[in-house]
Amino acid sequence: MRPFLCSALFFLAAQALPGPAHAARVSVPPQEVKLDALTRDTQKHSLGGGRMEMVWWIPPEYWQISVAQNKGTDPETTADLGRMFGDYNIVAVVQGTVASDMEYRFTPESDVRDSTVLIAPDGRVLSVVAEDKVPARLAATLAFLRPILANSIGPLGKSMYFLVFPGNDAAGKRLADPLGDGHLRVKTSSKTHDFRLPLGSLLPDKRDAASGESFPGDFLYNPYTGRQLDASQP
Repeated sequence: MRPFLCSALFFLAAQALPGPAHAARVSVPPQEVKLDALTRDTQKHSLGGGRMEMVWWIPPEYWQISVAQNKGTDPETTADLGRMFGDYNIVAVVQGTVASDMEYRFTPESDVRDSTVLIAPDGRVLSVVAEDKVPARLAATLAFLRPILANSIGPLGKSMYFLVFPGNDAAGKRLADPLGDGHLRVKTSSKTHDFRLPLGSLLPDKRDAASGESFPGDFLYNPYTGRQLDASQP
């Protein structure tokens, strides 16, 4: 999925239009983030009981990093993506049931929209932004990406819906900072998916000074020895 997404985002960002200001905050340069690890950190899957579900929280950093890792991308292109996505949290959801013929029956978009909420780390429950309240450029970008997903991952991508949630509160503070603390939750009709913050894929690796072992940046202790990891030991 990654090459398709990156190419599409690069094309769209090149059509730069003014947007709200947003300062991206990542602990390591975008070029050093392992995009596969970031994708794993922001996706949750559920399968069982005749149901399947995938939830993908896509913070603004993801779009910027995806484009920044394309060779030749200029800083303004990356900044433009921050302006376009910075005021929102995008959550992609696909749900389905397994029919008697072993084929998936995917949940309609209207049902997914009506039954999905975002629970911010401070406990605030956020509803999907009404379609007529989503900025035209953002809506066009997400509409552009949907058939790309369908072509790259098949029926699963065709039935994956992008839901737009608020990204900031009335004072302009981020509601879900991937480098913040706590838990972000996506609650659907069947399950609550928990994302623990901060996301380790955006942080420098930590190293156990005694053993030399390296661990993701959100680890506090060596899981094998219990020894505390020192952030000053990259």
